[in-house]
Amino acid sequence: MKTVKKTDQMNLNRIVSLFAVALILLAGVALWAQSPRSPDSPEAKLDRGNLRAFVELALKTQKAIILAQNMELTEAEGAEFWPLQRDYQHELTRLDDQRLANLKDYATHYESMTDQKAAELVKRSLDLEKKRTELKRKYFKKMSKEMPAKKAARFFQLDN
Repeated sequence: MKTVKKTDQMNLNRIVSLFAVALILLAGVALWAQSPRSPDSPEAKLDRGNLRAFVELALKTQKAIILAQNMELTEAEGAEFWPLQRDYQHELTRLDDQRLANLKDYATHYESMTDQKAAELVKRSLDLEKKRTELKRKYFKKMSKEMPAKKAARFFQLDN
């Protein structure tokens, strides 16, 4: 049992180190992005894209740390869980991107919103919620095959 705990601690240390590096890089990019540029210049657009990528990396790293600290996985469970979690996160990110696009569409049309456009936006939003729920069901089923359902449920509680 000590080997599992030692392995978990080593994995946690790696994750914390990656998070620290990501934060340092994020701080550097934030300082670099403060240099005066035209907001529409290619450099400014690149800065915003890089900053977003670094923020996303920091958030994903923080999420991984929270999961590693709270899932209490055996070595065998961890070997199955982490690839599933990565796939789940990838699919969830695609849905989140669609949700963000829907929010931007709403903001763009807010002042001139017609009833038809409002109904379209709500339908899209509800469809995305349904897809998100279906995704969670799909991955709960997959995770429950690899670990006790109680641990799979813990993942979704932490994810929420």
